[in-house]
Amino acid sequence: MLHLEGLRSVSKIFFVTSLAIIPVSVVELFYGVEYNSSILIADSLHGFIDASSALLFSILLKIIYRRTHKFPWGLYNLESLAILGISTIIAVFSINFVFSTIKNVSLDIPSWLSILTMSSGFVTIIVYIIERKFSWISLVKADMSHSKVDFGMELAGTIGIVVDYYWLTVSITVAIVAFIMIDTIRQVKEAIYSIIGVNCNCPVKDRIYTILTSYGFHIKNIYTRKLGSFLMIYIVVGLPSNVKLRDAYKVRKTIKRIVNSFDGVAIVDIKIVPEKHKYREKESVIDVSKVRTASKDIKGGGSKPTTTFNGIEGK
Repeated sequence: MLHLEGLRSVSKIFFVTSLAIIPVSVVELFYGVEYNSSILIADSLHGFIDASSALLFSILLKIIYRRTHKFPWGLYNLESLAILGISTIIAVFSINFVFSTIKNVSLDIPSWLSILTMSSGFVTIIVYIIERKFSWISLVKADMSHSKVDFGMELAGTIGIVVDYYWLTVSITVAIVAFIMIDTIRQVKEAIYSIIGVNCNCPVKDRIYTILTSYGFHIKNIYTRKLGSFLMIYIVVGLPSNVKLRDAYKVRKTIKRIVNSFDGVAIVDIKIVPEKHKYREKESVIDVSKVRTASKDIKGGGSKPTTTFNGIEGK
């Protein structure tokens, strides 16, 4: 089940973040050019990249929030494409930042300019704290990891401006960029897996299997696929070959309702296949009162479900 209100809130957070970063970056760029400070110039460019990324993510989440029943599931890959694109930009920027720092370190910079990098770091920390509430979205989770790196870069820039020591500035910069590259490679791998549709062994797969089998459904297989921050679940269910079409429809609708109760599930596809053997009569019907306890059972809350079912009226 998608928490669309959560997506809307995150979209607003990204939008406000982009507006907060731009003024600081403009001031950094001005003084960076004025004092020929590679640290301030690089940090300002980094800020512009972050602001652009935040605006892009805001628009992306707004699109997903306004989805309808005809929403193409392929649009969920926009998130992965956005992560892929921004990760590439970050990697290129980071490498360029290292070389520019090594070649053009200026040691004649007023210490008071460190206030600018500290201000940028302060904005980063505030955004990080706010985003923790929505860390279940992989886009937000990736941005939180990026925020840690950003804060480290701001801290390094502040120290570099205050200390005015060449090798200290270079060493801190290289260490931070190494961390950026490791995190970027991980994000790129996850984004590619999502785009090409690789099945993942998510923990939710076992939980879905457990809850469905506890209700007496014969689950032959479950496939899970990442769609950006969300999941697509494909379930193969076995039913006796002589089952009525009406009963098969009820089984399908019941399973879909149960699976949709899991957080982050965007799409559920169910395939029913005939089986040679027949279920016992007491297992061929469904109990709606038991199905309604599924959400509690999923979270480890309600009573343990039974394997007897007596008709369901789907909503």
